[in-house]
Amino acid sequence: MERFVQFIVAGGLALLAGLWGSQIADPSSQAWLGSVAVAVGGVLALAVGINSQLEY
Repeated sequence: MERFVQFIVAGGLALLAGLWGSQIADPSSQAWLGSVAVAVGGVLALAVGINSQLEY
């Protein structure tokens, strides 16, 4: 599988898991902060995967 596809798939799954986790966790807990960090990591992975295919 191409490297950019791996980034896009992993980023999408991490974003989904992070958003889902942030909805079920208490906003004042460490689990909520961890879920937000996973979601941010997913967005970054999506950005890396998409950016690697752009031609300037």
